Amino acid sequence: MNSLSPRATRAAARAGSSQPSSLFCSPRTARATTRVMSAVATSNNESTNKSTTPASSTEGNSSISTLTVGTAARRINRGEAENNGDDVDFVEAGRGGGFDDDLVVEEEESGREERNDPVEEELPPLHSIFDCAYIVVRVGNDGKEVWECRWCSKIFAPKHASRALRHVLKIRKNDIAVCKSAIPEIYHKRYSDLYNSLMGRQAAKKRSSESAEESVAILQNEAVGNLLRKRGQVGVVSVHHSSSVTPASSANHLSFAGGVSASSMSSYTSTKGQSFQRTMSTMNMDIRKSNNATVEMSIADFFHCENIPDSVAESPRFLRLIRVCRLVGEDFVVPSRRRIGGELLDLNFKNTYERNKAELLKEVKVFGLAFMGDGATIHRMPLLNILAMSGVTPPITVSIQDCSKHMAEGGKKDASYIADLFEEKVVEYDPQRIYTDVFYFDGASNVQKAGDVLMARFPRSFCFHGGEHVVSLFFSSIAKIKPIKVRYAADTV
Repeated sequence: MNSLSPRATRAAARAGSSQPSSLFCSPRTARATTRVMSAVATSNNESTNKSTTPASSTEGNSSISTLTVGTAARRINRGEAENNGDDVDFVEAGRGGGFDDDLVVEEEESGREERNDPVEEELPPLHSIFDCAYIVVRVGNDGKEVWECRWCSKIFAPKHASRALRHVLKIRKNDIAVCKSAIPEIYHKRYSDLYNSLMGRQAAKKRSSESAEESVAILQNEAVGNLLRKRGQVGVVSVHHSSSVTPASSANHLSFAGGVSASSMSSYTSTKGQSFQRTMSTMNMDIRKSNNATVEMSIADFFHCENIPDSVAESPRFLRLIRVCRLVGEDFVVPSRRRIGGELLDLNFKNTYERNKAELLKEVKVFGLAFMGDGATIHRMPLLNILAMSGVTPPITVSIQDCSKHMAEGGKKDASYIADLFEEKVVEYDPQRIYTDVFYFDGASNVQKAGDVLMARFPRSFCFHGGEHVVSLFFSSIAKIKPIKVRYAADTV
């Protein structure tokens, strides 16, 4: 004999049923029986014995039991007609008999559980492929991040979101092998939605970039026209490049400074009394003048809008940039900000560091090495800089140490910590500990004590007080005095 579950007990209480037969059946059967009893009570053509005995009703050519899998009970609650042709009102048969929305949901869930129907819950959308439980990021043996596909149990390096997404979507020819496992449809749809979202954002970003480029080109071309008119070069041709230009419409993008288009070139030349052939023969020279003015105005507009100091235009690096830009072809792609701040920055740092190191060690046997440093906190980031110099080589920054992790663990910039950081860098330049002569610090007690520790670790060295730091602080304090600040501001204006 089965007893009612707490959920079935509450359902029976809401239904107001007191039939003892419902207590000797399964919870789901009891709820179905109660629903049928309530529906039958509202119909004049139904007999009362159907509420307690498993009778059959004929619908078409099929026989349906009121105490089977609950199909008849659900059909009545959906308002469908029984074999007598009478419609059963959902409100009267269901809710009027004491049922509510919770019971309807409970009965449907119970029916699914007893039938073992697979219920696919809707998964939340992905913001990144690595938010999925089947794409796991790990640390490889070399200390770098790798990711594992738990569908096919393969590990890939390095961590790459786009390749991981194409792997599970099985998109070929994307520098990564496709997943060989069968991925359920619900997960495949999840990946597809993320892929479509990313592609949509990339397309929108591209359209926005093209729109901004077109806007800048229009403004700069207007300025170029004014510049050429000011120089008296009225018949100069400028070529406007646009991503929307087609071969058929390319003629419309050849325009004279001053607003004269290529389509009106013949009328322009006839007004001047020159032939069309003569104008075409001088077009090459005119295009060069127009291109020179376009580049000139583009540089000026870039400096003005990006708030770059005007003196940068005279920098040797900028002048070289302009010269080498003449050598690139149409397949050249401007490096992105991520590449500039990532791969190219690392390469430039490595080259500069090695060159500075070689410069410092060039005369080290004659002049020795001197190291200096000081702590600083910039934007709440605790830092410690280390500089080195040797003979005719001026001070060069050899390291900027980030002390955030040490401070977060409860540490301090004490003498031992500073001495350890300096020793690690000094040994890189002087592994034999015979060329290091001097350490310079300011008057703070922690760095002076660190100097004493370093002198013990490098027996041929001395630690001195850096007087220039005190002088700098002195003038910095003077500059904060109000009369001096006002006078300085007036002079700069």
